[in-house]
Amino acid sequence: MHEYYQKSSGKLKKTMRGFLSLVRLELERITKQPYETAFEEIWRIYEHDMLGRFPYIGGDKASGTKNLTQAYMLVAMGEYLKRFGCSPEEIGRLMTLAYERRMQKTPPIAKALMGKLFRNPGLLNKMFRKKDAQNAANAKVNPGSFETKTQVPPEPGFDFSYHNLVCPLSNFAKQYGYEAYMPYLCNLDYVMFGMLGAPLFRSRTCFEDDFCDFKLKLGAKPLSYWPPVFSQENGCK
Repeated sequence: MHEYYQKSSGKLKKTMRGFLSLVRLELERITKQPYETAFEEIWRIYEHDMLGRFPYIGGDKASGTKNLTQAYMLVAMGEYLKRFGCSPEEIGRLMTLAYERRMQKTPPIAKALMGKLFRNPGLLNKMFRKKDAQNAANAKVNPGSFETKTQVPPEPGFDFSYHNLVCPLSNFAKQYGYEAYMPYLCNLDYVMFGMLGAPLFRSRTCFEDDFCDFKLKLGAKPLSYWPPVFSQENGCK
């Protein structure tokens, strides 16, 4: 286990506890186990099978570290639920509920500010181009980190677009056999953008293709995120 994750384990366990408590009743119903019993086993899976294998991608200074560590908390939950006969779709639904409920806890003023940001292409371009440079510099030191490229001008028919060129979540899934979870993890982007009122359209993902294309179309209606966007046969993933 990398020293960064070893030092962060206490904080990560606290984060996981807050995250999974949002689906406490569902976990108890499915497993017929007290929540604390389920939580400790999920943490054991996470700590042994994931935290001990995560690549170091820049720690707290890297924007994608939380993406990696928190997404795989849901994967650890999925690995536990498999023992109780849960299908990938059932696990994906619970992952979506946990993330949706977490987004609902975002203070209204913060949600309003983020939603306003996603309706301002000029500000988004400025912010994301700065992020591109930071990610590129970080990737030189920590290979395998997130890398992004803002599209200026945006792709035809859209008001803002950027590409995610390298995704540690996808790479980790392919390396350690968690591929079944990736479409549902990718679908969580639609939960976040949708709850902010931002109409996201994505036709490629790093997991299935060679990059993710995040595209926003102002004035459009956000896509419904359940059933998962990848299953809706509308060309989006």
